[in-house]
Amino acid sequence: MKKTLSLLALLLSVLFLTACGNSTADSTKTSQSSSAGTVRLIVKEGDNTTDEKVSFQKGDTVMDVLKANYKVKESKGFITVIDGVAQDEEKGLYWMFDVNDELAPKTADKIKVKDGDKIEFYQSVYKG
Repeated sequence: MKKTLSLLALLLSVLFLTACGNSTADSTKTSQSSSAGTVRLIVKEGDNTTDEKVSFQKGDTVMDVLKANYKVKESKGFITVIDGVAQDEEKGLYWMFDVNDELAPKTADKIKVKDGDKIEFYQSVYKG
């Protein structure tokens, strides 16, 4: 009886470990296959610059990519705070961003990202 119970416990353990191993592999495949590509995301916060390649999902906007990697506050598509660094309206200093080295023509929530894009956020005085 003890041998039967021990054998049954061993068999259940093997099945459980096999099932767990397969689900991990499946979830890794799913997350890799759902990525549409990578972009280079650069954020300049004062003297600190972060420059990294990050993945994105099909249909993601610049705002989606930024929010997936930083703590962001925004208003109507305009970024107002990135990781606690806020714009300074009195000085006319605002968060701006370039896509592929050109000033973005629309708000971050309106621009879809493409594989290989270079997106750079920085604070600058708005001259409008």
